[in-house]
Amino acid sequence: MKIAIFGGTGDLGRGLAVNFAAAGHEIIVGSRSQERADQAADTLRADLPDGNFVPLENVAAAAAADLAIVSIPWEGVESTIPPMADALAGKVVISVINALEFGKNGATAKTDLPGGSMAQRIQELAPEAKVAMAYNNLPAGRLQKRETIDADVLVCGRGKDTREQVIELTKAIPGVRALDAGVLANALIIEGSTAIIINLNRRYKGEASIAIEGLHDAPQRGA
Repeated sequence: MKIAIFGGTGDLGRGLAVNFAAAGHEIIVGSRSQERADQAADTLRADLPDGNFVPLENVAAAAAADLAIVSIPWEGVESTIPPMADALAGKVVISVINALEFGKNGATAKTDLPGGSMAQRIQELAPEAKVAMAYNNLPAGRLQKRETIDADVLVCGRGKDTREQVIELTKAIPGVRALDAGVLANALIIEGSTAIIINLNRRYKGEASIAIEGLHDAPQRGA
């Protein structure tokens, strides 16, 4: 599969790019200019020399991809997504963005977002795309090292087919299980929970993630 990643040099985007490339997917590295895309692809090749990383400007990357992952800073969504909206039409677009603010008391989630959540805002800006939210709570450092992570990914999205495609893709990440968490409106809850995980990690010195227990009919984690 050809996967476009916008924000592939950020911690989480970089970790996802390396894992999906290691699983044999072609990673199209999107950026605002060809020069920046080339630099981002070089950074990823340093992490995984055998990976297939193709640098392109954002709109070209969106057009060439089968599926896209948006991992840019939340403040950049309003300017980045609209030019790509037509190229993303009909494609699954996964938002991994958390709108967080940081202060002396730690991380807090923004609650006054246009659309209700970052994933919903991307859906508004690219109305013909099939937007999902996933991977927000995974520990980026462990992803970059391609460690086995005993965690669950909660997937919200526009339609069951969209969520199923993300769940299938997630099998490429060692140890991680993806669970269908329902419609895109639930994204606000999961995005916001990232602030809690960050604060716990800082307070108790770790790289925690989410694990859901007690589900009898769900697949086993790591299966």
